[in-house]
Order: sequence, then structure tokens, then C-alpha cells
Amino acid sequence: MPESWPEPLLSPLLLAAYIACVTGAGALANCSLLAVLHKSSARGLFSIILQLAIADIVLSASISPEVWSYNMQSWMLGTRGCIAYRGLSVFASTASSYLVATLALHTLATTNLEEKELMRRNRRSDQVEDDEMRSSRHSLVAGSDSSTPPRTMNLDYRVSAVSIPITQPTLFVWILSLSLCVPDFALATTVHFALATTVHLDQNTVVCTIVDSSQRLQLYTILALMNLVLPILLLCATLALVVIKLKSKSHLNQIHRCESIASLKLSLWLLLVYFILSVPRSTLIAFNTYSASLRANETALHESVQYYYKSSSIGLAFSSTYLGSILVRPLLCIVLLPSVKRAFTSGLRDTANV
Repeated sequence: MPESWPEPLLSPLLLAAYIACVTGAGALANCSLLAVLHKSSARGLFSIILQLAIADIVLSASISPEVWSYNMQSWMLGTRGCIAYRGLSVFASTASSYLVATLALHTLATTNLEEKELMRRNRRSDQVEDDEMRSSRHSLVAGSDSSTPPRTMNLDYRVSAVSIPITQPTLFVWILSLSLCVPDFALATTVHFALATTVHLDQNTVVCTIVDSSQRLQLYTILALMNLVLPILLLCATLALVVIKLKSKSHLNQIHRCESIASLKLSLWLLLVYFILSVPRSTLIAFNTYSASLRANETALHESVQYYYKSSSIGLAFSSTYLGSILVRPLLCIVLLPSVKRAFTSGLRDTANV
């Protein structure tokens, strides 16, 4: 390591082992989900899980350099690496947060349809029983009449197919994610409209950040709104609905075909993981973006360097936990959903027998 570089916050060997273990295990879990669920009927909930796994794989490629740069207190991948990192980070973080919300809302909608179907079947069953009782009373009063054929009724007690379309919401998620990362990718190389680039705070410190631009604050205000504020509000409302639905088990206990309770528990845990492991890092990035804009006009360079050193330890902690969410999410899908666990274990068994 060159002597001009700042001292790392943690041992580089220890941090490299953490990044390798978390990203490797996360990639293995997500790729296993992709391989196993792709062979099955990847519709509905399974399709959203597959897309979330893809977003997490992309996210791990962008968060790992961030964790390393926080620890080394300097960016070492150059300007092109900075552009790729910021663009991929915005794209994957937006997709993962909105896909978590889509999964939870899809589960709620499917559960509501199943409850309505169950209530409809119960009403039909009660109506048939009433008709049979009235027919029995009528036969007792009228006596036996051999000329009247016996009255029969064929009932279909099979649960009707419950399907919630997911193409439109998931397509919106990917279009939104691509739209938000366009400024970092397409405008980063424009001379008069540069956004993401490397800035030398001093001879020892290089930062991957945004630079002065006439539209910088407007663009990042939209980014903070769509990538942080709106997902938090949406996921808070979704979390409340999931908790309310789990507490009202009057009809849930009778629904087994679509594993509604397991899907709701998965949604609950994914939402909690987002709030605990993802929100702190996203909030810190938004805060650093706006504070950097103010410091560029109000403070000297050495004060910016001191601020960057102070925030490095916080950024390292938040980014490391955010990286851990990439491993936690696929493990939750495998453990909490019985159908996914069966498909996963059977897929592993088939692979072992080959």
C-alpha cells in the first residue's frame, strides 16, 4: 500500500474476508433461487422473488466497492469506476426497494382474493344446505311421489384460481430504476453537465462524489424523493397492512393453497430487513449529497477533508449492514416459503444425483 494513502479504519484483510463471504454467499443463494425457481412455474410471487434476486446480484457488485472505499478513506477505482458505481447503485437500490414493496402488496392482494373466495364458497355451502333442508321438509309434507325424479345438484368445491397480474407493476419498477440512473450514466461524461466523478480533496484523499452542476440539486432532490422518501412511505404503509392482516387470522387459518400466512410472514421480514439494514445507508447518502452541496460554497477544502474522515466510519458501518441485506433476503425466501424450500431442496437433490 502506498504511504500516501490514509490509514484504513479496519484491517483490509478482515474486511476483504467479510466482503468475500457476504457477497459470495449472497450470490450463491440468489443464483440458486434463479436456477431452482426458473425451472418451476415462475409466476406471481415466484416471479417477483426472481427479479429481487437479480436486483440483489447487481446491488452486491456496486456496494462492495463502496464498503472498501469507506474503509480505505479514499476512492481507488478511478473516474470510470465512480460513474459505474453510482449508476449501478441507484439502479439496483431503487429496484430492490420497490420490488420488496411489490412482493408485499402482491401477497396482500392475493390473500384478500383468497379470503373473498373462501367467503363466497361458505355462502354457497350454506345456501345449498338451506335448499336441502327445505327440500326435505317439502318431501315430508307432500309425501312420496314416485313420478317426481330425485333432485340432485353437482357442486364444485375446488378453489378457483387466484391470480394477480404482476407484469405492469414490475415493469414500472424497472423503468423507474433505469430512469433514475440515467443522469449518473448518460450525463457523467458531459463536460458542462458532469455529475459523478472523482474529486481530490487533498493529495491523500480521492472521493467519488457529485460535482458542481446547475441542475445538480434538482436532480438529486428527485432522486432522494423517488429512491428514499417515497419507498419509506410506501413500505411503512405496507408494513402496517401486513401486520393488520397477520393479526386477523379468522380466514387465514382456512387458506392453505397459496401459503398465505407464510407469504405474509416473508413480506413482514423483508420489510423489517429493509428498514433495519437499508434505510440508514440510503439516509446517509442523501444527507451527504446535500451537505456536500452546502460545504462547497461555505467551507474550505481542509474542512471537507475532516468531514469526510468523520463520516467514513459511519458510512462503513451502514454500507456493511446494507451489504448484509443482500444475503439475508434470499435466505428468508428459502426458509419461510415452504414451496420455495421444497423446490430448492428437490433441485439440490436432483443436482446431486446427476
